[in-house]
Amino acid sequence: MKILFENIKKHLVHYLVLLFLLVSGGLSFFYFQRFPQAQIVSAFLTASFYVLWGVIHHYLEGDLHLRVVVEYMAVAILGFLVLFTLVNRV
Repeated sequence: MKILFENIKKHLVHYLVLLFLLVSGGLSFFYFQRFPQAQIVSAFLTASFYVLWGVIHHYLEGDLHLRVVVEYMAVAILGFLVLFTLVNRV
């Protein structure tokens, strides 16, 4: 746990940008609750920016590998599919 907090302190700006992206995506998803297509676009953009943030973060750290990109993409796709399913439920 101590290492986690040290990492956050070291890269505070990175994690503040991530927090801003995720909070903005969540707020826009709820703002457009009467417009399912806009919610899907909001979820897709949030997932895309999450992957982009992860790639940039790891590039700047010097530990960007295909495995890292695939992991960020898998998490983003899973999150998008969950929200997509919730928006399009019958």
